[in-house]
Amino acid sequence: MPGSRLRMGKLARLIANGWLDPSLMITHKFDGFKKIPGALERMHNKPVVYCDDID
Repeated sequence: MPGSRLRMGKLARLIANGWLDPSLMITHKFDGFKKIPGALERMHNKPVVYCDDID
């Protein structure tokens, strides 16, 4: 992706200065090296959840 290094630098500065909380984007947590295959599988399949009924 063009400009990805620049974009990552900007994101890192936003996080470092407290403007962006990356914990709000965490959807799954995999603890330990034994869980790496499952984590990679999830990233590869990129599951999507759709919600039709949002209040």
